[in-house]
Amino acid sequence: MKNKLSIFTTLAELLILLLLPLPFLKLNLIYIFAAIAIILLSKWLRKESWSSYGFLPVNFRYVVIATLIGVAFGIVDNFVIESLITKLTGYTPDLSAYENIRGNWMDYILLLLIGWVVGGFFEEFFFRGYLFFRISTLIKHRIVFRIVSITLTSIVFAFAHNYQGIGGIIGTFYFSIIMGILYFVFKRNVWYLVIIHGFYDMVGITRLFLGY
Repeated sequence: MKNKLSIFTTLAELLILLLLPLPFLKLNLIYIFAAIAIILLSKWLRKESWSSYGFLPVNFRYVVIATLIGVAFGIVDNFVIESLITKLTGYTPDLSAYENIRGNWMDYILLLLIGWVVGGFFEEFFFRGYLFFRISTLIKHRIVFRIVSITLTSIVFAFAHNYQGIGGIIGTFYFSIIMGILYFVFKRNVWYLVIIHGFYDMVGITRLFLGY
């Protein structure tokens, strides 16, 4: 009975956390605080460690590798893959919400900060670190777990960026797939994903600032 209850509560928690970022709720940044509150409560009740969520010791060599991957990924995505997606689908990511950043140093610095804190840290902790771990408590088969966790979180991650239009949804979906794969490449260490995502966002934000 206790085991069934645990499975039920885990499923309920996952459902709530996966629904929070979806645009039909229109919670915007509120979902971040709601998600953090739920996660902290869950951590306290289950007496789990931060290492369970991917906050593991880092190696300087892999920090450098993660940095290079983030910069390279950002350049290739912004100047090659985005154009390819547009040609194949006819949709371009709608980034009009950031049009005021061009040539504006204050907005540039502010968006860089948001990119690292929200995009880099929170999104990787939430979508990869915490949700992947929580799903792993339900699915024990290694291959099935990887397929389900990457696919499910990538769908939610993509539609959470609905404000960027269809082009943005497609782009963030494939981005999330790649980040999910890298999660396992880096042996479930979320810190490396934070670095990759942060530098990836930095490239995109700098491109908007320069007007390319």
